[in-house]
Amino acid sequence: MFGIVFSLLMAVQSTAQPGPPDEIKEALSHAEALYYAARFDESIALLTRIDDVLKSQPGRQQEKIDTKLRLALAHIGMNETAKAKAFFMGVYALNPEYALDAQQFSPKVMAVASDAKNEQAKVRCSSAQTDARSYVEAGEIRSFLDLRRSVGAKCAVLEAMNSEAAEVAYKSGAAAYKRGEFSNALSGFEMALELSPEHELAREYADLTRGKIQVGQDRLLVQWQADFDAHRFTAAGAAYRQIVAVNERANTTPVSHIRSEYRKTLSSLVESWNQTCASGDRATLNAIRGQISELLPEPSFGEDIRSQMMPCGETNKPDTSATVKGNSSGSCFEMQPQLALTRLKTRVDPVFTNELRLYLKANPQVVVRVKARINENGDVTVTKMPDGNPILNSAVREAVAQWKFAPIRDDAGVRCVETEIVLSLKLAQ
Repeated sequence: MFGIVFSLLMAVQSTAQPGPPDEIKEALSHAEALYYAARFDESIALLTRIDDVLKSQPGRQQEKIDTKLRLALAHIGMNETAKAKAFFMGVYALNPEYALDAQQFSPKVMAVASDAKNEQAKVRCSSAQTDARSYVEAGEIRSFLDLRRSVGAKCAVLEAMNSEAAEVAYKSGAAAYKRGEFSNALSGFEMALELSPEHELAREYADLTRGKIQVGQDRLLVQWQADFDAHRFTAAGAAYRQIVAVNERANTTPVSHIRSEYRKTLSSLVESWNQTCASGDRATLNAIRGQISELLPEPSFGEDIRSQMMPCGETNKPDTSATVKGNSSGSCFEMQPQLALTRLKTRVDPVFTNELRLYLKANPQVVVRVKARINENGDVTVTKMPDGNPILNSAVREAVAQWKFAPIRDDAGVRCVETEIVLSLKLAQ
């Protein structure tokens, strides 16, 4: 056992990693034996070393709690109540809900532990109050709510801030409502009601906003249907994404209907692809691939259906997962934009700053053509940007650089690709 104690001491005195978990467990067992033998000072010395070792290690919460608990008990054995209380506070800092069994411990132990728990709750509440105040003043009411939920009803000063936080949330919702940002508005009103259920204005505006969202959802659904039926799939995809964006605030039935329509059309195209495979009609296959690319409202949509596409004679032709042209000397292929997009796995849209929003309001339909290289891993490097608004170009470059494609192959293996990415940018109505 001396070896265990010695190794723990060496772990504290050096930067080497401490012993394995079973060594800590054995040391804790030895410290417990020392405690029951009333050798409190020896138990404390060993437990202190274990405590120091565990401080540098992530996780292992239960062992940390056990160590601090035993230190507290040993100090009570030495009649050192203040030190015992400090270690009990450490226990409750790790787990505020930790409970001692009154039938296993003496009234003195229970009293010291209770005092420590109350003291630690005050410390925790004081820290939470500081954070809560900063959240309310910054208008970060969602963070305030998260903090309030984590602390619970044990912190009266936080509960006392509910009314103030509710008013901040209500005003934020009202401002969003005036801007026509109904989803954000509803979020603000609902947070206000969670904090202050009797807030009548928040309740009235929440009901009104839900109606606005439903009307907007109905309008978008009609627009989507018209675009989809007319095969204006780019516009239909934009409407679809707007509908999904408010899905949490509205009826999910329209979303289910739209996805079902997309899946039916996609299944039909995949069936046509598989039927055409046997003939090896490359032009028709390329046309079907382009239709699929244009149809998809999201890069990941219908992956289960697209996985049923046959490889179409890849033993003697380049991989039909990407139709390319070029040589096999190791240089990058050139690929048509529509074909490249069929390999898109992850898409990131440009972030519109206030300045860009003003620019797009003045220029409702902006098309940006980006020259890009897709490497063998599917990562994107922007090689050329068009002349134009430099702020817009910067936002587009930053977004496209985060796109991710599935690797593209030919007979020689995985290859890089040169292509053009065309982005049509406009503000959502």
